[in-house]
Amino acid sequence: MKIKKKNEMKITLIIMVLVMTFVVTFVSVSVNFGYQTGFVAKWLKSWGLAYAVALPVVLVIMPLIKRGIARFIQ
Repeated sequence: MKIKKKNEMKITLIIMVLVMTFVVTFVSVSVNFGYQTGFVAKWLKSWGLAYAVALPVVLVIMPLIKRGIARFIQ
């Protein structure tokens, strides 16, 4: 399956947010709670919430950032 060029940025952002929230929540939960019973459940709950918040924020903010940067690029 080929992805259309116009969707490239959205797909990239979705994957980037997925990876970033996955890693950041893993580090955060492991530092704050350690590797105890229920770690995976706590981590996945934290990751799900972080992803649900971060994805819409990035999808809304990225076009604004791109337009702002475009003003300074020749």
